Amino acid sequence: MPYLKNLNPTQREAVTHDSGPLLILAGAGSGKTRVLTTRIAHLIRDKGVAPENILAVTFTNKASKEMRVRLKALIGDKAKHLWLGTFHSLGLRMLKEHTHLLGKGSHITVYDNDDQLRLVKSVMDTLNISIKATSPKAILNRINQAKNEDIAPSDYLEFHSDFFSKRVSDIYTIYQKKLAEMSALDFGDLICMPLKLFKEHPNVLEAYKVRFEHILIDEYQDTNKAQYMMMDMLAKGHRNLSAVGDPDQSIYGWRGADISNILGFTGDWGDATVLRLEQNYRSTGSILKAANAVIENNSDRYEKNLWTENPEGELPIYEECADEKEEARKVSSIIGLGVSRGRSYKDFAIFYRTNAQSRTIEEQFIRSSIPYAIVGGVRFYERKEVRDALSYLKTVVNPLDSISLKRIINTPARGIGAVTLKAAEKLSEERGIPLYEAFKGALEQRVLRKPALATLIKAIDKAREDLLKVPPHEIAMRLMEESGYLDMYEKEGTEEAMARVENIHEFISAIRDYENYGTAENDIPTLANFLEEVSLINDTDSYEDNANRVTLMTIHSAKGLEFPVALIIGMEESLFPHARSLDSPDEMEEERRLCYVAMTRAMERLYMFSARTRNVYGETRYQSASRFIDEIPINMIELKGDNPGFGSARGQGREYRDDSYLDSISVPNDGERHYIADDSQANPYSEDVYSEEDSHSSDTLRIGMKVEHPSFGLGIIQARQGTGEDAKLTIKFQRIGIKKLIAKYASLTEAGV
Repeated sequence: MPYLKNLNPTQREAVTHDSGPLLILAGAGSGKTRVLTTRIAHLIRDKGVAPENILAVTFTNKASKEMRVRLKALIGDKAKHLWLGTFHSLGLRMLKEHTHLLGKGSHITVYDNDDQLRLVKSVMDTLNISIKATSPKAILNRINQAKNEDIAPSDYLEFHSDFFSKRVSDIYTIYQKKLAEMSALDFGDLICMPLKLFKEHPNVLEAYKVRFEHILIDEYQDTNKAQYMMMDMLAKGHRNLSAVGDPDQSIYGWRGADISNILGFTGDWGDATVLRLEQNYRSTGSILKAANAVIENNSDRYEKNLWTENPEGELPIYEECADEKEEARKVSSIIGLGVSRGRSYKDFAIFYRTNAQSRTIEEQFIRSSIPYAIVGGVRFYERKEVRDALSYLKTVVNPLDSISLKRIINTPARGIGAVTLKAAEKLSEERGIPLYEAFKGALEQRVLRKPALATLIKAIDKAREDLLKVPPHEIAMRLMEESGYLDMYEKEGTEEAMARVENIHEFISAIRDYENYGTAENDIPTLANFLEEVSLINDTDSYEDNANRVTLMTIHSAKGLEFPVALIIGMEESLFPHARSLDSPDEMEEERRLCYVAMTRAMERLYMFSARTRNVYGETRYQSASRFIDEIPINMIELKGDNPGFGSARGQGREYRDDSYLDSISVPNDGERHYIADDSQANPYSEDVYSEEDSHSSDTLRIGMKVEHPSFGLGIIQARQGTGEDAKLTIKFQRIGIKKLIAKYASLTEAGV
């Protein structure tokens, strides 16, 4: 067994574990992918398990591809026969095997978030619910949450009973009915529908339980309730469940991940073997020590301590900047210096908590001629022209899909206005036929006279006839031409229009690549299969690490990646940790795990930055350094910079305020005040920051003080002119905004006194 030679003792034990439930606690950079793939190879080569009897589940297509490549090197063509993929792709595969039991058509359309939102808006329109009064995104978020927990529309009100939930329930019910009518599924259905299949057809579940002798799940800490139920049902067969994960890297609670799934593993499987992969192969010793110091402050975790045989390396660096512009300049300078000393741009990654933070970095990079790419921005398949092309093809593959049809029916313009569309929808509903057939029938009976629409219907029908006769890329190209879609942009002739034409041709190339290489080993390269593959693509699947450019991404997008140099910006209270987490211990722990993930992406150097003031929503706000900086012992981090106030993160007398209101107070840009700070470098909201004028006054009402007014409520003193009782105070109140008051008439008391 030569493939076992390069494993450390714990990895080898995990790979050769014989049978029964196994929990592998895999710390960041501890080689979990190697362990997973080698274990699968061991089961096939040395234990005689047939590849088709192994189910391996990942969370991203990128991880699936990487595992399949590694497995092919270990076991050759046998890798083709594994059930290997994401939860959603494997759920879809199961559903396609049993469409006859679910009452689905021969083709299933998978709706992504944009399609879902269009359907929600359509349902709201049917129910005469204004999208201005009720947010479609909020409704969709509730529907997705329900599916994460496997809550059907009929059961929704058992778990939620307020007014908004009643509205969600009404929309959810029709939403699900419409999906069924269109032979469409959303992402949640790709898990919930297999569960429904298992419950309603026990023989199907039993067959899968017998088939899958071994089940291996990557990133187990990120499973939601529905995914947990799905795997639990399947694993009850042979009981050979290998779960690999790390509670310290559970960062997707906001989209349904339930950390209790991994924390409760030994309770679910009393005879489980637990192994800890603690040797890190990615980062230097100094980076790991700092990251460990942060995550140790969490309570919901398995105790473990990452260590490495890598060099100790340089200490992580923290610097407090004056504002976000200086922060961007510092980041740019570090990259420029690194490149001048021989590093490549691709060695650097910038991590941030929210997408909005990228703007100042991008502007600085443009000025400095630093090439960069944003991961998680507008992806290729999210561009309008590409989404239009996808809708054309979805209509060809599944004419029941009225959401895709409505997107393209008047693009380019074919004289189909709101009145005509409403009439066709009414006809569709009255006759119980798909919207596509309603339009087609109206044309044939000359009830509707729209030559351009007739041309579209003819092109779609021709494409449908050719589905199994002509290569998919040819069908797509012909449809783009015959429908008039390409001609629309070519006639426009602008630079933007020509760029859209180029994207359409690139889209056709993507279909051709799929035909030549495929992405799922067992799929025949049909147009339907291509559309399924595209629908399952996620943010990090588009990441390319070969281009020589700096990578910018949110920390959530960085999961699973690594870079020689990582720079984390915005290390500030209410930004990171996010303001939403300040009142929730559970959410604060997830923010801390997010910080741990960010820190452990760094291989050689780690930089962290905060800003004393930051422009947020058009206001300049005081910021205090993140508590996560304070949690790193002083001997494990290097403080840089000589700005006034630098070092406020060292926690000397610093007070954390779990009150997001305080963090949202803006600093007036009146140019009349000058701040000095005492040696403690305390929080800018505390009494240790004062104006020169204040330093000569016995007045107790200081700038930055939190006060209470008998009528206006809580506020913060932002500015003051004069001294004593005649001082004029500028106060920002929590409820009513800014007021200017004279001290002797204000009746102010210090809040909490």
